[in-house]
Amino acid sequence: MTVIYFTDGALIDDLHIRKSLLRIPEIIKCLRENQKEFLNCDLFIAMMDQNVFSLLNYHQKSRLKIMLQQSLFQRWQAQGVEPDLIIRRRDYEDFSQLTSTFLKLSTIEQLKIVTIGPGFDELEAFLRIQLKLNSAPLYDMIHQDPNLNWFWSDVKSGLHLHS
Repeated sequence: MTVIYFTDGALIDDLHIRKSLLRIPEIIKCLRENQKEFLNCDLFIAMMDQNVFSLLNYHQKSRLKIMLQQSLFQRWQAQGVEPDLIIRRRDYEDFSQLTSTFLKLSTIEQLKIVTIGPGFDELEAFLRIQLKLNSAPLYDMIHQDPNLNWFWSDVKSGLHLHS
Protein backbone atom coordinates (compact mmCIF):
# COMPACT_ATOMS: atom_id res chain seq x y z
CA MET A 1 0.00 0.00 0.00
CA THR A 2 1.39 3.38 -1.01
CA VAL A 3 0.46 6.32 1.20
CA ILE A 4 1.24 9.85 0.13
CA TYR A 5 1.78 12.11 3.14
CA PHE A 6 1.81 15.87 2.64
CA THR A 7 3.83 17.34 5.52
CA ASP A 8 3.15 20.71 7.08
CA GLY A 9 5.67 22.20 4.64
CA ALA A 10 7.75 23.75 7.42
CA LEU A 11 11.02 23.12 5.56
CA ILE A 12 9.86 25.50 2.83
CA ASP A 13 10.51 28.32 5.31
CA ASP A 14 14.21 27.53 4.96
CA LEU A 15 15.95 29.68 2.33
CA HIS A 16 18.35 26.91 1.28
CA ILE A 17 15.41 24.56 0.67
CA ARG A 18 13.52 27.14 -1.39
CA LYS A 19 16.59 27.85 -3.52
CA SER A 20 17.06 24.12 -4.05
CA LEU A 21 13.43 23.67 -5.08
CA LEU A 22 14.07 26.08 -7.95
CA ARG A 23 16.09 23.30 -9.60
CA ILE A 24 12.87 21.37 -10.23
CA PRO A 25 11.11 22.18 -13.54
CA GLU A 26 7.62 21.59 -12.11
CA ILE A 27 8.31 24.15 -9.37
CA ILE A 28 9.39 26.78 -11.89
CA LYS A 29 6.29 26.13 -13.99
CA CYS A 30 4.07 26.39 -10.91
CA LEU A 31 5.58 29.72 -9.86
CA ARG A 32 5.10 31.17 -13.35
CA GLU A 33 1.50 29.97 -13.59
CA ASN A 34 0.50 31.27 -10.16
CA GLN A 35 2.43 34.54 -10.03
CA LYS A 36 -0.75 36.55 -10.66
CA GLU A 37 -2.17 35.39 -7.28
CA PHE A 38 0.60 37.20 -5.41
CA LEU A 39 0.11 40.91 -5.88
CA ASN A 40 3.13 43.13 -5.26
CA CYS A 41 5.45 40.15 -4.84
CA ASP A 42 7.67 38.31 -7.29
CA LEU A 43 7.53 34.63 -6.32
CA PHE A 44 10.96 33.91 -7.74
CA ILE A 45 12.49 36.63 -5.57
CA ALA A 46 10.55 35.33 -2.55
CA MET A 47 12.03 31.90 -3.20
CA MET A 48 15.55 33.34 -3.25
CA ASP A 49 15.45 36.09 -0.63
CA GLN A 50 14.54 35.51 3.01
CA ASN A 51 13.54 39.16 3.56
CA VAL A 52 11.04 39.08 0.68
CA PHE A 53 9.69 35.71 1.83
CA SER A 54 9.24 37.14 5.33
CA LEU A 55 7.07 39.93 3.91
CA LEU A 56 4.50 37.41 2.70
CA ASN A 57 1.54 37.18 5.06
CA TYR A 58 0.43 33.90 6.65
CA HIS A 59 -2.08 33.10 3.91
CA GLN A 60 0.39 33.81 1.13
CA LYS A 61 3.02 31.57 2.73
CA SER A 62 0.45 28.84 3.23
CA ARG A 63 -0.71 29.10 -0.39
CA LEU A 64 2.87 29.03 -1.65
CA LYS A 65 3.62 25.88 0.36
CA ILE A 66 0.51 24.17 -0.98
CA MET A 67 1.42 25.12 -4.55
CA LEU A 68 4.97 23.83 -4.18
CA GLN A 69 3.81 20.57 -2.65
CA GLN A 70 1.21 20.08 -5.39
CA SER A 71 3.98 20.55 -7.97
CA LEU A 72 6.10 17.91 -6.27
CA PHE A 73 3.12 15.57 -6.14
CA GLN A 74 2.45 16.07 -9.86
CA ARG A 75 6.06 15.17 -10.56
CA TRP A 76 5.67 12.03 -8.45
CA GLN A 77 2.45 11.09 -10.28
CA ALA A 78 4.25 11.38 -13.61
CA GLN A 79 6.17 8.24 -12.60
CA GLY A 80 2.93 6.33 -13.19
CA VAL A 81 2.33 5.16 -9.63
CA GLU A 82 -1.11 5.74 -8.14
CA PRO A 83 -1.29 6.17 -4.37
CA ASP A 84 -3.73 4.09 -2.37
CA LEU A 85 -4.24 6.86 0.17
CA ILE A 86 -3.39 10.56 0.48
CA ILE A 87 -3.00 12.13 3.91
CA ARG A 88 -2.46 15.84 4.48
CA ARG A 89 -1.08 17.15 7.78
CA ARG A 90 -3.23 20.26 7.53
CA ASP A 91 -6.40 18.12 7.62
CA TYR A 92 -5.69 17.12 11.23
CA GLU A 93 -6.31 19.47 14.14
CA ASP A 94 -3.59 17.98 16.29
CA PHE A 95 -0.79 15.49 16.07
CA SER A 96 -2.60 12.82 18.11
CA GLN A 97 -5.28 12.50 15.42
CA LEU A 98 -2.60 12.01 12.79
CA THR A 99 -0.74 9.43 14.85
CA SER A 100 -3.97 7.51 15.39
CA THR A 101 -4.35 7.20 11.63
CA PHE A 102 -0.78 6.02 11.19
CA LEU A 103 -1.12 3.54 14.08
CA LYS A 104 -3.85 1.85 12.07
CA LEU A 105 -1.82 1.99 8.85
CA SER A 106 1.29 0.55 10.51
CA THR A 107 -0.36 -2.86 10.69
CA ILE A 108 -0.25 -3.17 6.89
CA GLU A 109 2.68 -5.30 5.78
CA GLN A 110 3.50 -3.72 2.42
CA LEU A 111 3.21 -0.13 3.68
CA LYS A 112 5.19 2.50 1.78
CA ILE A 113 4.95 6.12 2.95
CA VAL A 114 6.07 8.77 0.48
CA THR A 115 6.34 12.26 1.92
CA ILE A 116 5.64 15.34 -0.10
CA GLY A 117 7.34 17.93 2.05
CA PRO A 118 9.99 18.46 1.15
CA GLY A 119 11.56 16.33 3.84
CA PHE A 120 9.78 14.94 6.86
CA ASP A 121 8.11 16.48 9.89
CA GLU A 122 7.50 15.18 13.42
CA LEU A 123 5.69 12.15 11.97
CA GLU A 124 8.99 10.56 11.00
CA ALA A 125 10.19 10.45 14.61
CA PHE A 126 6.85 9.01 15.70
CA LEU A 127 7.00 6.27 13.08
CA ARG A 128 10.60 5.36 13.84
CA ILE A 129 10.54 5.62 17.65
CA GLN A 130 6.98 4.86 18.73
CA LEU A 131 6.04 2.38 16.05
CA LYS A 132 9.59 1.09 15.61
CA LEU A 133 9.28 1.16 11.84
CA ASN A 134 12.59 0.91 10.08
CA SER A 135 13.53 3.27 7.30
CA ALA A 136 12.24 0.90 4.61
CA PRO A 137 8.66 2.21 4.38
CA LEU A 138 9.63 5.92 4.60
CA TYR A 139 10.54 7.79 1.45
CA ASP A 140 11.12 11.44 0.76
CA MET A 141 9.67 12.12 -2.71
CA ILE A 142 12.61 14.30 -3.81
CA HIS A 143 15.23 11.88 -2.53
CA GLN A 144 13.43 8.98 -4.22
CA ASP A 145 13.30 10.71 -7.62
CA PRO A 146 16.35 9.57 -9.65
CA ASN A 147 16.51 12.91 -11.46
CA LEU A 148 16.50 14.96 -8.24
CA ASN A 149 18.37 12.91 -5.65
CA TRP A 150 21.72 14.08 -7.04
CA PHE A 151 21.36 17.39 -5.23
CA TRP A 152 18.91 16.50 -2.45
CA SER A 153 21.36 14.51 -0.33
CA ASP A 154 23.60 17.58 -0.03
CA VAL A 155 20.63 19.79 0.81
CA LYS A 156 19.43 17.42 3.52
CA SER A 157 22.91 17.08 5.02
CA GLY A 158 22.91 20.84 5.56
CA LEU A 159 19.78 20.73 7.68
CA HIS A 160 19.90 20.21 11.41
CA LEU A 161 16.23 20.29 12.34
CA HIS A 162 14.73 17.73 9.97
CA SER A 163 15.89 14.62 8.23
